[in-house]
Amino acid sequence: MKKLCTFLLLAALATVLAACNNTPKIAVVDGAKVFRESKPGQDAMAYLRTKNDELQAEAKSAQEKVQAKQTQENAAAFQEAITKYQSTMGAEQQRVVGLLQDQFNKILEKYRKDNKVDVIIAKDVALSYDEANDITNKVIEEINKTPIDLNAKPAVAAAPDAAAAPKADAPKADAAAAPAAAPKAEEPKKP
Repeated sequence: MKKLCTFLLLAALATVLAACNNTPKIAVVDGAKVFRESKPGQDAMAYLRTKNDELQAEAKSAQEKVQAKQTQENAAAFQEAITKYQSTMGAEQQRVVGLLQDQFNKILEKYRKDNKVDVIIAKDVALSYDEANDITNKVIEEINKTPIDLNAKPAVAAAPDAAAAPKADAPKADAAAAPAAAPKAEEPKKP
């Protein structure tokens, strides 16, 4: 009986020790630092600044025309330039951040699998952690090795919409043109 109790106690102790050794491996990353200090992040900021400057120049030109001669046409052109600036910059920011975010996520997932990390969390939500678990600089090194084409269109979102849009618009245009061209010809066909 003593041997059985000792054996069960040792088995329980071994189970507890094994459970202690299976603690999840956690890493933290500072995403803002990655985007701020990585080459692709810096390239993205330069690209957005250039795009911003181009669009602002167009808006300023339209504004100068309005100030020189206030006409409805000039005012409409100015409003159009402002609208184009706002919509284009918003779309470009989302697109570029999306490209960077996709690459960032791929690198994190690869790091997690390669290093057998269970969880990677954002540094700004970690209340306390060991600096040895901070992988930010490693992620910056990896993202710097991967070129990101800032002129690329998102493959998943844009391709289906772009392909479907002309097909959807074409029948509408034909349908709208046909009745306008020959409204009397279609009326006798109806029962």
